[in-house]
Amino acid sequence: MRTTKYLIIALLLLISIDSLFAQSSQDSTLDVSKPTNFYTFLDNNFEYTSTEGANVFGYRANLTFSISPKHLVLAEAPLLYNDYTKKIGIGDLRLRYFWLPYKDYSKLFGAFGPSVDIFAPTGNVENGLGTGRWVIAPGVTAAFMLADWIQLFPVLSYQYVSKSMDSSIPDEFNKVTHGMTFQVMTPIVISERVFTMLTPIVSYADFSNDKSFAYMQEVLFSYGLKETIWLNLFYRGAFKDDVHTVRAGFTMYL
Repeated sequence: MRTTKYLIIALLLLISIDSLFAQSSQDSTLDVSKPTNFYTFLDNNFEYTSTEGANVFGYRANLTFSISPKHLVLAEAPLLYNDYTKKIGIGDLRLRYFWLPYKDYSKLFGAFGPSVDIFAPTGNVENGLGTGRWVIAPGVTAAFMLADWIQLFPVLSYQYVSKSMDSSIPDEFNKVTHGMTFQVMTPIVISERVFTMLTPIVSYADFSNDKSFAYMQEVLFSYGLKETIWLNLFYRGAFKDDVHTVRAGFTMYL
């Protein structure tokens, strides 16, 4: 997509300019419970998704690179198996860029910055391994520092979804959609090595369809074996569509 190409070029130029003035070193002590703390790490997760008529199993790799304390780039690639189609292959690839121009945890309003998520339809939709659609979701993230043990990180995103590549969808139902999502990431710090992340999500997938509202819930439990290695359990429930995902894995901070 030409628009995606120009967007990526613009983001790279912004990174190059701003990084000239940003500090390149990270804090010596990791605080991984805050989404607005930028670190370089590799996520490794084994996952299971229950959908109507099929179960999808797989491995999801997520490489997040902190260019500077203000710039973060994420690349995600899943390898999936669908037990209904009996097919295995790469799912939809994800690329994310996050810019954080403001961060001051000593204040109630602790951080603010824009981001953009891009999902490419690299997974074979006919094999049940992908959505068959481009998704582009620019958004803004803020941080509210309620206490040392609990903070709020609301995220408001606009969501563009392209037409599907699935030839079985009739033309009258295969259309571009414009919508939005609102979520509040809420880390609860139990100790220096244990925290949970509760994330309620409300989506309005299609502005032209009043019935496209949906509620989802994410829960993350994370335990630090040591400062640079964390074990993770994750659950996501999309209750309207009856889709449930469970992941188990570990994160290595580099």
